Amino acid sequence: MLSIFLASAAFTRIISFRSPLAQCAPRFAMHSGRPRRTRQALACEASFAAPRPDADVSLPVRPEPAAGELPPKPNGIVVAYKPQNWTSFDVVAKARGCMEGDLRKAGHVFKRRSRLKVGHGGTLDPMAEGLLVLGVGMGCKGLDGYLKGGKAYRATAKLGEETDTQDIMGEVIRRAATTHVSLADLREAAAGLTGTILQRPPIYSALRRDGKRLHELARAGKVSEEDVEPREVTIHHLEVTHLDEATGTFGLNVRCGGGTYVRTLIVDLARAVGSAAHMTALVRTQVGPFACEDTGAPGVAVVQPVRESDFADAGSYYASMASSAKVLAALGQTSASSSIESLGSAMSHCK
Repeated sequence: MLSIFLASAAFTRIISFRSPLAQCAPRFAMHSGRPRRTRQALACEASFAAPRPDADVSLPVRPEPAAGELPPKPNGIVVAYKPQNWTSFDVVAKARGCMEGDLRKAGHVFKRRSRLKVGHGGTLDPMAEGLLVLGVGMGCKGLDGYLKGGKAYRATAKLGEETDTQDIMGEVIRRAATTHVSLADLREAAAGLTGTILQRPPIYSALRRDGKRLHELARAGKVSEEDVEPREVTIHHLEVTHLDEATGTFGLNVRCGGGTYVRTLIVDLARAVGSAAHMTALVRTQVGPFACEDTGAPGVAVVQPVRESDFADAGSYYASMASSAKVLAALGQTSASSSIESLGSAMSHCK
């Protein structure tokens, strides 16, 4: 018995020496058949976890890896081009899966609750295509600015029919004459929709009401257009580019602030000329300081987005993050979430 007791005591001292948190282990209580940490245990853990008074806790410490160590996980902004019939989350999931697969080859381990953090800066409807800004790692911290920031679109619409979703995917709910509508009429109405205006968001949208998505309530017949409160949006530029009077098809170039629904803008434009319309196509050409073509907006850089053909290439995402960091630096919008140096380390193992 004495030898067993001595061996047990020696083992406890070894554990205590290797992990100071082991000193907290005896301070557990039993509650409902499961161990529960007492206040003493929590205080003990906090004393070991607390940062030094002189430590910089604004960002996680991420030293450059030494020889043989894992490369750091990437942090930054990816500018992707969402294809038609993809959801915004589809693009996020594809990017995350691709980069995680590449990082696993370098030795990183990802589990269900420790995935690579990837998010997007503004939903683009499945029928639409165009720029989608992705935040990776600490780059996710700045995504709110892209949700509220300026955007630009190219859209096409068709006069004569209004749908419940305000686009080509919905059911026709109203028809109206089109022969009296001219290009000049549309352009005059567009001028009246420029500036700060009140816009009533569509019921088929991702906005929430009473904790549920509006599109869910709309499909259940529990919400109507009149139930949605109008809100202020800013239209910087609204141009009707052309009108085909034979088919009723017309085009739009739009530069606007965050929260603007282009399909609602089309519906309001048609109503202003005594007709009806719905959106048939939409391309987002600018998000914040990034554009895929010249939109005429100040302080915007034209970049090459990651397209569907490169969605399976991890190097394309790393290259986009490096390019975005340079654009933000040139515009004076650098942040700790975009680090060219750390991206260089992350790209070093990518073949």
